[in-house]
Amino acid sequence: MRKLAAAMAVFITLALPGFALAQSLPKDTGLQDTASAAYGPDIANDTNSNIGVFVGSYIIQPVIGLTGLIFLVLTVYAGIMWMTSAGDSKRVEKAKSILVASVTGAVIIASAYIIVNTVIQALSGTSPGSQADIVIDGAISN
Repeated sequence: MRKLAAAMAVFITLALPGFALAQSLPKDTGLQDTASAAYGPDIANDTNSNIGVFVGSYIIQPVIGLTGLIFLVLTVYAGIMWMTSAGDSKRVEKAKSILVASVTGAVIIASAYIIVNTVIQALSGTSPGSQADIVIDGAISN
């Protein structure tokens, strides 16, 4: 049973994120066209010009995704352990403790992300939609 659980954990960790990134090419999403219309062709094609964009895209987003995956795996594991405990109170308590720990960890990580994001926006003087230009009938207006 442990070998099966380990094999499933490896499969979930390695294979499933690849399925989620099935549409990984930016040209297929239409986002480049939207960025070109809103900010001009230079900004749309230069994705690594800002260190904040680079860190957010290549470090923070994957870490947040990985923590979400870990939360999901721990929650499913605790649920399976609870359902297969067959009345064994020790296993039920262990499952409850795993579930509480995973939810607590997810709340802490989400709170930290929200706090850091809010502080960065406050220090930079921007709000989430303040730098986005609205395109109306081909004309760009602020």
